[in-house]
Amino acid sequence: MYTMYEALARERMQEHAELAAQHRLSQQLVQARRWHRLAAYSANRAARSERRLAEQLGSEYQLVG
Repeated sequence: MYTMYEALARERMQEHAELAAQHRLSQQLVQARRWHRLAAYSANRAARSERRLAEQLGSEYQLVG
């Protein structure tokens, strides 16, 4: 049988562990959103760069041909 203080300490430790788990989860979600935005930005930049390169190559070909 636990004393009242042991029970309170166990309850407090359990609450602290739950809060820590919630904090870890929220940090993981923030990190996932950040990486998702970065991946989308990189994909857009790569597509834009590819289009510009194709346009430049097309215009150079027309000047030569």
